[in-house]
Amino acid sequence: MQPLLQSFASWLENVGFFAFAHLRAVWPTLEALHFVGLALLLGSVLLLDLRMLGVAKQLPCGPVHRLTLRWAFVGFSIMAVTGFLLMAGKATAYLVDNVAFYLKLLGILLAGVNALVFYSTAAFRAVETLGPGEDAPPLAKAVAGASMFLWLSVITFGRYLVF
Repeated sequence: MQPLLQSFASWLENVGFFAFAHLRAVWPTLEALHFVGLALLLGSVLLLDLRMLGVAKQLPCGPVHRLTLRWAFVGFSIMAVTGFLLMAGKATAYLVDNVAFYLKLLGILLAGVNALVFYSTAAFRAVETLGPGEDAPPLAKAVAGASMFLWLSVITFGRYLVF
């Protein structure tokens, strides 16, 4: 498996389209855009998660959810594109023997599963109708806590990528 992964990483780094990521001005631009996406995603997700956990109870959850969802998608999209370009530009450093990279991907996958659990259960319907001053159901609180933990783990593992 290791030689195959090494070959794939080398090929990816040398594909003309991805090789531009090595350029001096491109890498910091991609990183800056990645952090803009992070701010949009995390700001949106944390706002809804904190409301479900009981912070700012004067806000109704439905409008908070509708406001934050589109920005979370925009942020995630920016992060997915720039993250892939950053990885492809230095594929060997990320794909070969970088445990933090795989833990970061696992965190993203688990955060996606967590969101799927939220949207496919009664917790979502309950949160959508939650008025000011009302508490979210226990399942929604558990999903919100897991979401916060998983996204903060993704950020932490992302910081460890360079080490």
